[in-house]
Amino acid sequence: METHEKPFELVAQLWGQAPFVNNYLDPYYPDSWPDPWHLILDDRLDNLAIALGMCYTLKLTQRFSDAKVEIYKSTSDKKTSRYYLVVNDTTVFNLEHGQVASRQSLDKIDSYLIWSLTDSI
Repeated sequence: METHEKPFELVAQLWGQAPFVNNYLDPYYPDSWPDPWHLILDDRLDNLAIALGMCYTLKLTQRFSDAKVEIYKSTSDKKTSRYYLVVNDTTVFNLEHGQVASRQSLDKIDSYLIWSLTDSI
């Protein structure tokens, strides 16, 4: 990861294979979200947990420890919540499972910021 030519694609593909469950984490209470280790141990990966897992995977590397990361929630589908990870205002994860997209792609979707982190974990 530290020297991979396409680290974002690597992270997206890894987490794109994660099995997920129905909504589990509460998007409005980030203080209740599991830390990186409990996220894996709990083995309850909803769409928000997968976005958070991608965030942790990046932030726990030296290469991306200082990256700005944000999680957005989609407002377009009331039945199914979708969450997107944005890194350094340039790259979006989780728009399509296993893929990365440009930040401009998220502008086409009704969404809003629910969480942001600029410090190291």
